Amino acid sequence: MNNLIASSLLVVGLAGLTGCKTGSPESRNDIIAQMNTVKQPLDSCYQIALARNRKTLGGMITVELLAEAQTGQFKNVIIRRDEVQDPAVRMCVINEVSKLKLTKPQSTNTQIPYAFRFTPVN
Repeated sequence: MNNLIASSLLVVGLAGLTGCKTGSPESRNDIIAQMNTVKQPLDSCYQIALARNRKTLGGMITVELLAEAQTGQFKNVIIRRDEVQDPAVRMCVINEVSKLKLTKPQSTNTQIPYAFRFTPVN
């Protein structure tokens, strides 16, 4: 019987976020709070990838997205960096992040870079 390798996901905000036009602490906290809500689903996707292939890499997946003005909906999620190199994990990140929206939308579109770190734990 295969033993699943435990994994952990660390949600990391990029320093570039402070360069957003709406780089207020309230905006940054809202973005971080939203990203934290996808930690469990992303971790599940990564665990499935590890079960499928024990050689799946850990590392960063960095996304860039647009928080739409007025609605706060996260749109146009693209992968800028993918150290994990697993297509299913990559699609999981895009799909889960695309479901999110800010609780307090801004008056203008906001470009957001964000990084997720995936780490296999033995």
